[in-house]
Amino acid sequence: MDIATLEKRKYLILIVTLIVALIVESFSRRLVVSDALLALTVAAVLPVVFKGWRDRAIAFATAAAANVANWTHYVILPTDEYHLLQAAAFHGLLAFFLAFTVAVILRNIFADKLITPDKVLGAACGYLLGAGMWANVYAVTDLLIPGSFITNPQLVYALSNWHTRPELFEYFSLVTLTTMGYGDVTPVQPPATVLASLEAVFGQFYIAVVVAALVGARLAQAFGPNAPPTS
Repeated sequence: MDIATLEKRKYLILIVTLIVALIVESFSRRLVVSDALLALTVAAVLPVVFKGWRDRAIAFATAAAANVANWTHYVILPTDEYHLLQAAAFHGLLAFFLAFTVAVILRNIFADKLITPDKVLGAACGYLLGAGMWANVYAVTDLLIPGSFITNPQLVYALSNWHTRPELFEYFSLVTLTTMGYGDVTPVQPPATVLASLEAVFGQFYIAVVVAALVGARLAQAFGPNAPPTS
């Protein structure tokens, strides 16, 4: 497969990578394998999404700082307070990186008048990455304001563990984004309650406006009287 073909299928490759990462992470309990997978996923996002040197510099610096914060938790830390700040820094940096990534994906897609199937998949990538962004916001919230969330007894352990906290909040974020709301993880005090409501609004807006607009534009191009080539 040549470079031109890879460029045309870049969002397809990225969404497959994201789905595989989510599946593997759900089994790995975020041990070393999962941490390595996170680093590889971030590395895959960088060349696909970011083109200009300024965007790449911001994204690389943020991603590198998040990875440093993540990997150095394996080092013995002097105090619990330092460990908490390190975890909050990791999730905060990753939340910023993912938010920036979603913004750049949408900017790049809507900047081009030609909407291809791969760009529709790009919007789907933005949806999944947006869920990851909200998950890290929840993690920071729970770290800084303990007791923001309650869970059923089988999931209590996940809130206090570095390796399982991200998995738990990614699950909660996805069910909130899609408004499934199983109720096994529940925000019980501000700002967690407000954040969960905002994510639900974000998810509905994204599907109803962003994805629908792209699909509509794609159909108009495909079946319009002057349909441009999309290969």
